[in-house]
Amino acid sequence: MRDGLFTYAWDLEDEGYDAAVGKIAEAGFTTINLATSYHAGKFLLPHNPRRRVYFPEDGALYFNPDLSRYGRIQPRVHSLAEQDRDPVTKLLDAIRPHGLTYTAWTVCLHNSWLGERYPDTTMHTAFGDPLIHSLSPAHPDVRTYLVSMIGDLVRRYEVAAIQLESPGYMGFLHGYHHEIIGADLDAVQQQLLSVSFNPAEIEGARRAGIDAEGVRARVAGLLDACWNQGVPVMDGDTPAAGVRDLFEDADYLAYRAWQTDQVISLAEEVRNAVKAANPNTHVLHFAALDGSEADRRLIATADEVLSGYASSDEDARDRANRAAAFGKPTRGAIRAIAPDMVTPDVVAPRFAAWENAGVTGVDVYNYGLMPGVMWDAIAKRA
Repeated sequence: MRDGLFTYAWDLEDEGYDAAVGKIAEAGFTTINLATSYHAGKFLLPHNPRRRVYFPEDGALYFNPDLSRYGRIQPRVHSLAEQDRDPVTKLLDAIRPHGLTYTAWTVCLHNSWLGERYPDTTMHTAFGDPLIHSLSPAHPDVRTYLVSMIGDLVRRYEVAAIQLESPGYMGFLHGYHHEIIGADLDAVQQQLLSVSFNPAEIEGARRAGIDAEGVRARVAGLLDACWNQGVPVMDGDTPAAGVRDLFEDADYLAYRAWQTDQVISLAEEVRNAVKAANPNTHVLHFAALDGSEADRRLIATADEVLSGYASSDEDARDRANRAAAFGKPTRGAIRAIAPDMVTPDVVAPRFAAWENAGVTGVDVYNYGLMPGVMWDAIAKRA
């Protein structure tokens, strides 16, 4: 089993890389999944020796990039990434004596810091509003940035595997800071708000023979009528007639398929960049396990399947079975924090459920976020 532990650089810095890695190795982990490109947050750190609350620097890289490799979009480098002694370098130095490997846990397109500075490259609502928390996978500058960043990382460091998070379009709702929604957003409204109409997407689809501007106008019209004229977009538990017409429209279907193609082609470019830098670096994607064609195509670009966090022992077995349908090695995952796991007695059965399902390893979230009693239960497994 190749068990991995999700970690943040600030926890390793505060505890000391050698001390933390020693504990992690003694607990039986074989790889450390370091957040290498990560978003903003507000984190409670129950056992951190220096602080108990931390607000990360939004959208930052935890390694020193070669800026000459990047295009118009220039990355943000975390303040911990000192010249020649960035968190990735420190981690690699600390894990070598223990025989552990480094997995780059990489957030791809969820980057509000970049979105604020390059709003033209983000998802746009049907009304033209930039959604700065999500870069558009169809925008040429975004594609250049992501491929450059991942190729840069793998080329310069000993990356055993790279876990790719948020490689495509994100939804409208994402728990944004002080997010206030006055409208009662049902499932259809959320879906319509999550369809992106970046000008680059509209133009790219137009060149493919799709009336994306017409689709945008229809989506905006349905939402506007719902919010301001009281015209519902749902009839009970199903979409209303006007929405059904949209969802069955040839241009709408073609536009959504075109957007899926952008996500998949970007994933293929990323994979090619990884393999060109180091053919031995494994590419891993989080599977939605929703049975969709888009999910199948995305996983086809990966070497292994990340089957997601199991909410119960039964869920672990179910996820492993569904992930096995992709025909690739499958990794399980455990969130050893509330609300998924509250008491330490659930740890061993959850591991056993994954292991009995035949996964290649279990990734545990998250070293700095879990209370000490949960860590003790995790460590006792060794």
